[in-house]
Amino acid sequence: MQQIHTAFGTRYNTPLIADAAFRAKAEIAVPHPGIVPLVEHHAIAGAVRTVNANNDLVAIIAAVGRAAPGEVVVIANAIGDAGLIGDLIGTDAKRRGLAGVIVDGLVRDVPALVELGLPVFCRGRCPVGPLKLAPELRGTGELDIEVSVGQSTVRPGMWTFGDQDGVIFVAADDLPAVTAEAERALERESAVLEALERGSSLSELLAVEEFLELRAAEPSADFNAHLAAKGRAI
Repeated sequence: MQQIHTAFGTRYNTPLIADAAFRAKAEIAVPHPGIVPLVEHHAIAGAVRTVNANNDLVAIIAAVGRAAPGEVVVIANAIGDAGLIGDLIGTDAKRRGLAGVIVDGLVRDVPALVELGLPVFCRGRCPVGPLKLAPELRGTGELDIEVSVGQSTVRPGMWTFGDQDGVIFVAADDLPAVTAEAERALERESAVLEALERGSSLSELLAVEEFLELRAAEPSADFNAHLAAKGRAI
């Protein structure tokens, strides 16, 4: 797992991880596309620590306190909108060596969070913290449980990867297979890019006309299978 963690953001990116997971037939979860990095160039990777916050600040603080160095705290929030983390929680997470925080919701103290350099992914910003909400908008948080992030189910122990293209969650048991497929895909895509830079067309490199003829004869023909047979990847 350390191999894929250290390579992510330098050698791999989320589109490559997503494609590799598809080829490895691995379980993945892709949450709401509105969850993006607070700082555009930041990337995030690590094992997941979950909290269903329900606007309960205590549960969020506890999740960060329980997280081990290198883990990513994933905050789901089922009720209302509030700035779920700010400078204090961000500072604690940074000091404890967390890989970052993913919030299916809003954050606050943005200038301080940016200055910290901690990778934070979220859906937006709100100056009001959960403690200042009306009682009916505050519930009791739940720690280390299966949570819903957008339309996706995320479990403790899954791995997450995030960058400017979004966030993806992968089952930990599938990481070795995903890593192997990512390496193969990277080599194939690099070969295609080099050929494009030399003047070849993408249609030629991927034998698209040949596939169109095949599909005309066999409507069920699969482009992924065609690419695999040609030793190509996109």
